[in-house]
Parts: sequence; structure tokens; C-alpha cells
Amino acid sequence: MKNINSYNRRSFVKLAGMAGAAALMAPNLAFEIAKKRRFEIGATFILWGYGPDNLEPALQDISSLGYHAFETFGNVIDTWEEKRGGIGPLIEKYKVPIVSAFCQTDVLDPSKLKSETEKLVRWTKLLKANGGKVIEYCAGGKRTNGFNYKDHAKYMVESMNVFAKAVADEGLVCALHPHTGTPIETEEEIYFIMNNVDTRYMKFGPDVGQIQKGGGDPLKICKDFVSLIEHVHLKDYAGGDNGYLGYSPLGEGKVKLKEILDLLEKRRKHMAGMIMFELDYDAKIKPAYTQHRAAEISRDYLVKLNYRFSEKQV
Repeated sequence: MKNINSYNRRSFVKLAGMAGAAALMAPNLAFEIAKKRRFEIGATFILWGYGPDNLEPALQDISSLGYHAFETFGNVIDTWEEKRGGIGPLIEKYKVPIVSAFCQTDVLDPSKLKSETEKLVRWTKLLKANGGKVIEYCAGGKRTNGFNYKDHAKYMVESMNVFAKAVADEGLVCALHPHTGTPIETEEEIYFIMNNVDTRYMKFGPDVGQIQKGGGDPLKICKDFVSLIEHVHLKDYAGGDNGYLGYSPLGEGKVKLKEILDLLEKRRKHMAGMIMFELDYDAKIKPAYTQHRAAEISRDYLVKLNYRFSEKQV
């Protein structure tokens, strides 16, 4: 399609008049155009489990429900590449591209810096080779009772700068994913890290459900760091022991999802990654829904907000 600047003034006026007439004849036209401008939504695979065996069942459902892309763990990609012929054939079979990988490195033990960096670089290269764009980065290390991030603050920042630059040097984006049970869980910890790391390399990849569960305000945090957001885990949180570690299908919890999505739409064109629906899996408690149904409920919630999906037959 020609760029609008290539039209002369008369052609532009004519074109504008045609567009206005079309809008009068078709009242839903503006609505349809608005829908096309919305994010495509992917899904992470952990609703189906956490290991290499869970990847194909996840992709089967993710594809059939029309999600546009998927995310798995760096170590899962590693296992498939080393022992199962790679994830490329799965991507081709289910027609769902990989956009991101969840990767964790230790930020509390300086003796692990070299080995953890090498591991992260390996996973980054594997993701890149399969078409991925974003490392959804999680700070690891055991969070014991009485943990105080201030006791580890200097090394946390230093190590995360190393990890993020290593990802950037491979041509991908590194986005911080705060997570309950890790050294970056609370709102205070999130603000400290994002205000002190080198944001030339470390971007932001919030999991809004994790932030809610950790006691923070995900909408406020997203607003404050919106210019750094490159990828998002869209997760709802209801609380309780429900087979989902307290999380819930989208729309059944307390996270202000619509407001967060409206905010992120303004950031969409600048993001390297995308929005990924996610719902955690708890093997100890039977949930109310099958994996397929939970993902379907979440998709249907997004459809009501005018997000579009394309069901595939594979």
C-alpha cells in the first residue's frame, strides 16, 4: 500500500471523502480497525506443566485456541535441542512461533557468575536460532526466611547488569520478570532494582499476577515503568489453594487486567516481545478446569475486550 505522503492534495481529499462515506455506510468499520490495532496474544506453556514432556501438549492446545505465539523455559528448549531433535519441528507442526523464553540465573552467589552467564548465553542463542526475541529474565537464588534484599543489593545489581548485557550482546532483549519466592518479589524490591540496574540492557517484563500475589500494585508499577516494558505475562490472581497456586483464568481474579491492557496498548509498537497469557500449574491440587478449558476461558475473556484469535486445525 502506498504511503499517504505519496498522494497529492487532491487525491488525499478524495481518499478522505471515500473513507468518510465508507464509515457512514458501515458503522462497525472504525470498531474493526480498532480491533486490528490491538496486541496479538501468546501463551506460556506452564499451565500444562514445567518439563520437556509438557511442551507438545501445550502447543496443541495453544494452537487450537488461536493464541499467536508461545513461551517456554530456556532449559526446555535446551533439552529439546540436545535430545529430541529441536523445537523447530514442533513450531512447524503447530504453526505457533516462539517469541520468548523464561530464564533464571542466580543473583545471590558471586561464585556462580561465570557459569550462570554461560548458561544464559547458551539459552539465548538457542532461542534466537528458533526465531525468539525476548529473554523473560527471572532473578534466582534461594529466598530464605528473613531475606533482606539490601544485604545482597550490590551484587544483585552488578550480576544482573552482566546477565542483561550478555543477552543484549547476542541481539535479544532481556526483560526483568519479578517473581514470588525469588530475590525480587515485593514492590520495594522491584522499584529498587529497576531504579538501579543499567536499563540500556535490562528492560522490564512484568508478570502482573505475580506482582499482585507479592503484595504490589501491578497497574501502578506498569505505569511507572511503561517506557521500559518489552514483554508481559498477563496473569490473574484470586488467592487460595485452587490448583493454580492462587492464580486464576483471566477475568476470575482481582488483577486490573483491562486497565493494564489499555495502558500497554500505548506501548505495543515499541515492544520487542508481546503479551503472554499465563496460568501456573500446581500438581498437588486438582483445579476446577482442564488446561484447555482454562486457556479457553482466558482467551474468551480477551475476546470480549476485542482481542482477536485465529483457531487452527492441526
